[in-house]
Amino acid sequence: MGGMFDPVHNGHLNIAQNCLQALGLDALRFIPCGVPVHRDNTLTDSRYRLEMLKLAITGQEKFSVDDRECRSKEPSYTQSSLSSIREENPEARLFFLMGLDAFNSLPTWHRWTEIFELAHLIVATRPGVTPAYDGVLQKEHEKRVASSVEEMKQDRHGRIYTAAFEEKDISSSMIRERVARNDTLRGLVPSNVETYIHNEHLYKEVQTS
Repeated sequence: MGGMFDPVHNGHLNIAQNCLQALGLDALRFIPCGVPVHRDNTLTDSRYRLEMLKLAITGQEKFSVDDRECRSKEPSYTQSSLSSIREENPEARLFFLMGLDAFNSLPTWHRWTEIFELAHLIVATRPGVTPAYDGVLQKEHEKRVASSVEEMKQDRHGRIYTAAFEEKDISSSMIRERVARNDTLRGLVPSNVETYIHNEHLYKEVQTS
């Protein structure tokens, strides 16, 4: 599961847990973006985002944090990350979990069609986001769509499965805005993440995206 995780919140964790259970996965990795390509404003330093992720998954044996993008000074490309994971795990079946908003913009991603040669895509619906793709992405979707987990798993990679997991209407921008207003984060992030945010004085100024 890739993303900015700036910060990680209960919506991320809920989707990840539902995905883990629905697909019967052996493990799920969170891969925070290191050097974003599609975002202009500055991310919170990776050391903070990594630490919040590690705190958030405390006690979750099947969850882990993969810091490969944060360790690299090169732009963070999903294709590159999946390719390196495939090299490390040649026999594994990979699934890449992404939100519908990210899927809508997939043709703008670096070497995006090669992602289908590396993994299945799990597209999680999000509150207020609707499918908004046509052209090449629509053709890929029509060609690769799987109507069920079982159908998707018949192939090693290259299928697209849209999952309507139980949704929590939470966003990282909402969290940052609430911190800037000194509002509580109860129920929005794990308690240890909330404590860390306050102890490190993060998000005192509102970021809009």
